[in-house]
Amino acid sequence: MSPGTLKVIGTSVTLTEQLRRQAARDLPFKIDFEVLDGLSCQRRGIMSPATYDVYDQWFHSLDLLWTAGSIQPIETARIRRWDQISLSDSLASEARAAAGQTEVRSYGTRPADMLFVQEDSMLGSATTPLIAMLPTTYNVDSFAYMPDVAGNLGFGMPESWAWLLDERWHGRCTLSQDPAASAVELALAARSAGLVDVHDPSNMSIEEIDALFDILLARQRTGHFSRLWVSSEDSIRFMSGPTCVLGSLWSPAYYAIRGMGHDLVYAAPREGYRGWHSGLSLSAALTPEKKEMAYAYFNWWLEGVPGAIMARQGYYMSVVEPVKQSLSPAEWNYWYGGLPASQDLPGLAAPIVVRAGERREGGDYKERVSRIAVWSTIMPEHNYLARRWREFLGIRG
Repeated sequence: MSPGTLKVIGTSVTLTEQLRRQAARDLPFKIDFEVLDGLSCQRRGIMSPATYDVYDQWFHSLDLLWTAGSIQPIETARIRRWDQISLSDSLASEARAAAGQTEVRSYGTRPADMLFVQEDSMLGSATTPLIAMLPTTYNVDSFAYMPDVAGNLGFGMPESWAWLLDERWHGRCTLSQDPAASAVELALAARSAGLVDVHDPSNMSIEEIDALFDILLARQRTGHFSRLWVSSEDSIRFMSGPTCVLGSLWSPAYYAIRGMGHDLVYAAPREGYRGWHSGLSLSAALTPEKKEMAYAYFNWWLEGVPGAIMARQGYYMSVVEPVKQSLSPAEWNYWYGGLPASQDLPGLAAPIVVRAGERREGGDYKERVSRIAVWSTIMPEHNYLARRWREFLGIRG
């Protein structure tokens, strides 16, 4: 790797080929994207900071990297649009307050809870000049399903996370292999179905974890879950194939499948969405030269065009106004505004992923984040949860 190349690790949902080409055009240095699945990226980020310059991942992995000493503080004074950044949890709180829902609060660790580097070098919410991760993309996740199959099986509105465990979907359901996402979703599902009494899906006790996995292992033994996916590309293959007709799905995969011509519905579960926020962190092993390049890359991310690329696969950006200027009015109105599409809209991998007249489920971006039920979280009993999850996956040792 030449000294003039910035090495970025992340997943395919942010490190897209379109983004790489745009960065190559706009920035005066070379950028190397290494695309990993979520868990592999997290492991690399924690264990091998010398192998990357910038870490592009989710906020819920942040505490692990910070505790391991794998990343270093970011100076907010060096971020040109820092004062324009809006965190998804702040937007959710504002939207709820406007609707008079001041007592409603999502479960889990919100991005703002661990953003700032405190005087004692811990992470917290009190504002300081240093942050551990630059907030970039965010979204709300749920599941998708084939509407004709749902109708034939007797499913209708309102959609519910409980569908993931309903026996009527036996053998046709797919999930992510990442427990930070799937365990939360399945806890919501089991609680909503009345199968397990879980107080907080983002912070389960050992007893609650065991009760949940009694249900999951029983379902797994009978073949309820047909496939478990590791990457967004896996989920596209599974959900566009003949066996899976319902499953948890990320927005880029949903729109990629729609672009392939498949009729697929993205659910707005009555319990609410699972929310997440992602961002960029500096490797602890950065040289001064690479740090300068990294800050240039960080500032480029907030200038609008990267956010427009993310919007065309369903993601939102922490700095909104430059994105609005980089999208067509029709794109802005659909992706952010929650309005019916005035024309067919392109995605990243297909010329049409949204057809004229279609409206994004859940409303505009503020409405959608206001309905986050739980944040993706590394919960206190994560090590025990991970052992049970390996058992669920059939991995020994």
